[in-house]
Amino acid sequence: MKKLCLLLFFCILSITTVFADGPRFNNMRTVVIADTTQDSYAARFMKNRLKQPFRIPYWDRIETDTALSPSDVNIDTMRALSAQYKADVVLVPVVQTWYWRQHMAGLWRYDDDEIITECLYHLTVYAYDKRTDTFKSYSDKGREIESASILNDPKEILTESMDRIMKKLPYKRIPTDIEDVATVGTSLQTKTTEGGAKILTNTFPQVI
Repeated sequence: MKKLCLLLFFCILSITTVFADGPRFNNMRTVVIADTTQDSYAARFMKNRLKQPFRIPYWDRIETDTALSPSDVNIDTMRALSAQYKADVVLVPVVQTWYWRQHMAGLWRYDDDEIITECLYHLTVYAYDKRTDTFKSYSDKGREIESASILNDPKEILTESMDRIMKKLPYKRIPTDIEDVATVGTSLQTKTTEGGAKILTNTFPQVI
């Protein structure tokens, strides 16, 4: 039993040494995901889904109370946010159209007593890239008419739509221009930017 414990100890020690000798990740990006004045279920879902890939060690995600009206989303506004928070990327999720209704079939092709779901959606993520000073939009839209026994949860539509948008976005969990690096244990610190936003920084990120 003692030999087994010693063996495990040396294995752990060896792994720790390997990580300690690896280079530190020092090419972290900063991203702002701005709020909008929209407060619908679809708007909240979009933002939560959009936040998922942007995590340490590759991204510092800034949480800010700045709320934009969809009509104010343009290159000048997003360039200003980038400068205010020293962000490499600024993203704004906007619900262009969201319609979800369930009702009796009536004159539809379904049985008269069957409940059907109608859904019309148009979602857009606007992106500003500081490096190229470009402003782009990535959208997905569609219409669904289906029996409520098959389509009964708006999350299904929103998930599929946002998944398609995330595939179009050039910003990934691991930025494509960053080579794989060995890293050491995670050390998180909170700091406040000049713009007043609180962000988490990671001096010794760990690959996840």
